[in-house]
Amino acid sequence: MKKFFLFILVYLTLLNNSFACGLLNVPIGTPVSTAVQTFEFLTNYDAESVEEDYSIKYLDYAIDYCEDGGFIETEIEVIVFDSKIAAINLVSSDEKNEVYNFTKNKINDPGIEAQKKDWQGIIDLSVGDLIIIYGKYLKNNIIYESLEITNSDMRNYVYGEHVIEGTL
Repeated sequence: MKKFFLFILVYLTLLNNSFACGLLNVPIGTPVSTAVQTFEFLTNYDAESVEEDYSIKYLDYAIDYCEDGGFIETEIEVIVFDSKIAAINLVSSDEKNEVYNFTKNKINDPGIEAQKKDWQGIIDLSVGDLIIIYGKYLKNNIIYESLEITNSDMRNYVYGEHVIEGTL
């Protein structure tokens, strides 16, 4: 009986944690018609208007999709290819390590080095077919941090000139 109650307690804790951070509940490859339940801005996606081999990138504030993520200055990028979610990325120029803390608490610990203000590089946190990359890089004298989530089927559609900005 104790095991049953322990199982229920753990299950409810995990369930509550995942509802508070909806962006983690949308697997890569999810059809837009399903993902729109979490990312309402995807109602603007029109498959008919997208050229073949092009992806659409939508930007919004991460706090709107993850209440307990500790986000203030972080943006979420949702990239759609062929009417499916190709990537979910978090990007911040904020020096508060918002993306680092989210990654550490919700995904996997990138390590103490990655938390340092002047550290730059990438850390592969991938699991199976899911590609998860945490990184910090310098752009226009500002350190940005990012978390990129995609999979091996979609990774070729999330970078480059064939990714265009969508409108919310």
